[in-house]
Amino acid sequence: MTKAPLRLCFLSLALAAIPFAAQGQTPLPAPETAPPAAETPVAAPGIRLNEDGANVAPARPRPVLVPIEPANALERTFIAALDNPEFRPIFRRQLLDLNVALVVASAEANAPPLEVEVSEGRRASFIFTSSERVDQVMGPNTPRQVMTGRAALERLRGKNIVLNPRLMPMLTLEPEDIVAYLAAPVPRASAGPAQ
Repeated sequence: MTKAPLRLCFLSLALAAIPFAAQGQTPLPAPETAPPAAETPVAAPGIRLNEDGANVAPARPRPVLVPIEPANALERTFIAALDNPEFRPIFRRQLLDLNVALVVASAEANAPPLEVEVSEGRRASFIFTSSERVDQVMGPNTPRQVMTGRAALERLRGKNIVLNPRLMPMLTLEPEDIVAYLAAPVPRASAGPAQ
């Protein structure tokens, strides 16, 4: 299997498993199915049965991705990079240089990043393009630390990341993606215009 299908699989699992919902989001309606045959056992609402009539875990509703109205330079570039490959290097540079909000486990000063199990044995941490996006998706009482994207990626080196979960656009980064982002050169501070 190639890397792209793995990332899409991880993304799908991550979205389905995130245990929170944005305020105002409603799950998509369940797909319509044919009525059961007379001899097929019928389950109570919210319960699924397998072929033998035994209970199986309830189906999770498909997540709804909420499109964002860009509120800062990083979000404007993130949206532009979706359809315009020439914006992707600019987005990567801005993600490293501009402030993001890293969701942490508690309000303590040195709290570790929050890690959420997104599938069996698979965990991810969340970064948002602004503190307001954390409020939008996870609520205003969610602990977070605002720092440059480079600092956030350094803290999450070796982990899986979801940037803007439950929002559109959203990005997943696996450990090797983080290494590639961090390998970008750090821009030197300018002394001003040349004389």
